[in-house]
Amino acid sequence: MNGRARTHPLTWARGRAAAVVAGLAVLVPAGLARGQEAANTPAATQPGVGKWYLRQRLQYLSLGDDPAPERRDIDMLVATTALSVGITRELSATLTLPLTLSIEDPAGAAGTDTLWGAGDASLSLKWRPFQWDLNPVDSVRVAFFAGVQAPTGSGDLGSHSWDPFAGVVFTSILGRHGFNQALTYSFNTGGDAFNAFAGDGPSDALRYDTSYLFRLDPAAYTEGTTAATYFTLELHGLCETNGDNEVLLGPGILYEARTFALEAAIGFPIFRDVDRRPEIDLMVTLGFRILF
Repeated sequence: MNGRARTHPLTWARGRAAAVVAGLAVLVPAGLARGQEAANTPAATQPGVGKWYLRQRLQYLSLGDDPAPERRDIDMLVATTALSVGITRELSATLTLPLTLSIEDPAGAAGTDTLWGAGDASLSLKWRPFQWDLNPVDSVRVAFFAGVQAPTGSGDLGSHSWDPFAGVVFTSILGRHGFNQALTYSFNTGGDAFNAFAGDGPSDALRYDTSYLFRLDPAAYTEGTTAATYFTLELHGLCETNGDNEVLLGPGILYEARTFALEAAIGFPIFRDVDRRPEIDLMVTLGFRILF
């Protein structure tokens, strides 16, 4: 023997695989492959341990065809601030605070009614027990979340009740394609019989949200990549136990950098069977996110 140690083939293969993965990791800038969360659909993503994630959204809603006795057309602006913190790698907490401006035009009335104030705040926890990273880019994840919506709304801008909710979200990132599917069930313990906004009435509500994201640029990550741009397509549905059901569909755009993101989306109704609240004619969302 010449004294040279021979490397076992299995050990050599493992070493080569680790080197390839490490090389790919260098080409994927931190933060870019972990996002892919559309404007209005949850994702099974988490901020890092001890990291804070601020999300601000401004949403315009045009509501009409309000049933009797209200008979209102409503233009609504909702500014929502969400602050999340990573507690562990799998667990995070989120506080959500909405502010609402509602301009109502009652049928047969002279002039409009303007409402302005806080909406119902919520506090929730998200737990991600499953994460399968196929490579530095591709990943499959499942997360569960639960929380409570508090009666902090001003006047008619809230449900006037403590409403717990729970849900699950599935996320997959495969190359240039991203997919999220979320289900959320709200246990409403109060609310007005003729509420203005979906889910604020006395009936329980099941929300189902789906999003598809396609990475427009870059086609492939490189060492110099600092941001990514995605086309998004979202479907949102809300079915209440009183029989009301409404589905919106629309496109959007997401620009995602290392520490911030910009987003815009539009939603149009494609199915409506609503008898106890106004229908949504248009939904426009603008937002930004900051990770710090």
